[in-house]
Amino acid sequence: MSVDESGVFDGDAELDVAGTRCPVRVRLAGHLNPIDGRYHWQGLAYGAPDELQAGKPAHLWIGKRSSPVRLVERIPSGQLMVSGVGEPPYDLSPV
Repeated sequence: MSVDESGVFDGDAELDVAGTRCPVRVRLAGHLNPIDGRYHWQGLAYGAPDELQAGKPAHLWIGKRSSPVRLVERIPSGQLMVSGVGEPPYDLSPV
């Protein structure tokens, strides 16, 4: 799985919170921050259970790759905003 030509990953994933995994669809994008030299990525998780709330430590799995993710907030339309720093759980190579 990799990003499209616009640099956005859109696909199936799993959120792991306290050892419980739930399937979600994610739309993620990121950039290399020139100040800290790290890759920062963020986006939305669609279909995340309502009991998953901001502030809980979690991991995002896409296929066999995973990365720590921060559950930022649930936006008014119901999606869960997520963000991470470092290697994302998706391949950065364009399709």
